[in-house]
Amino acid sequence: MTLTNKKGLPHGFVAACSTEQHNKAGELSATTLLKGVKEIILTRRYWNDIEDDVSNRVWAVFGTAVHALLEKEGDNEFTEETLKTEFSGATVTGTIDNYNMATGTITDYKTASVWKVQFRDFSDWKKQGLTYAWLLRKNGFPANKCRFIALLKDHSKTQARRNPEYPQVPVYIYEFDVTDKDISETEKRIKEKIDEFFSCLLLEEEDIPVCTPEERWAKDDTWAVMKKGRKSAVRVFPSEAEAEAMAETLGAGHYVEFRQGVSTKCLDYCPVRAFCDFAQKLQKQEADE
Repeated sequence: MTLTNKKGLPHGFVAACSTEQHNKAGELSATTLLKGVKEIILTRRYWNDIEDDVSNRVWAVFGTAVHALLEKEGDNEFTEETLKTEFSGATVTGTIDNYNMATGTITDYKTASVWKVQFRDFSDWKKQGLTYAWLLRKNGFPANKCRFIALLKDHSKTQARRNPEYPQVPVYIYEFDVTDKDISETEKRIKEKIDEFFSCLLLEEEDIPVCTPEERWAKDDTWAVMKKGRKSAVRVFPSEAEAEAMAETLGAGHYVEFRQGVSTKCLDYCPVRAFCDFAQKLQKQEADE
């Protein structure tokens, strides 16, 4: 990976941006297992060709700084400890921010946007936490609870005053207990991902399955009821039938417009979007619209 510095940012900022490949050969980390197999494989194939600018790493640097400040260990705790286990032909790894040996509690620190809390979008955090719990148990440690402490980088005190359902403080805690069923389901998920990874490892790029909608951060397709002469939608529906029914009720001058769900990661955030045939097709479609 090559990092550029088009804004001329200071050396300290640039130095905080790592170009080290996240996974060593034969290893798959807890966070890597959350990604699509296509992204994982293309990242390995094109690592030396990937280019990014340090100005795009603002929140990554902020997250690194936060972790550095919170690395202090308390009694019966360890921090930033990497665990490994051999499983299904690969080495699964995970670096835990904080673990309390007395209570079996895993704590992970996040910097996040308020919208994640408002939309209760925690599925990726839960999978990550359960992978850590699975790794701990594989290494002989108890794992009873996961806690994610999120620092909300775009929190607004004004919004908090106006809306009681808005996060009232810029820190949010998402936590859950770990059950034996969770561990069993997590092991099954990890095995399926590793098996898929190895089955696709030598395939041509176009033959590797496209990442799932969840992995692409894809929004659902919608159908908007529009009115001639008006730019914004009258109402947006998750199904064409509902939109058609409303347009018919409203009468002449109303029509239905299809809106394709956007795969946000493919367009703006995936590190290999410049090398992925699916992402390139999406970008061309967006440019043509």
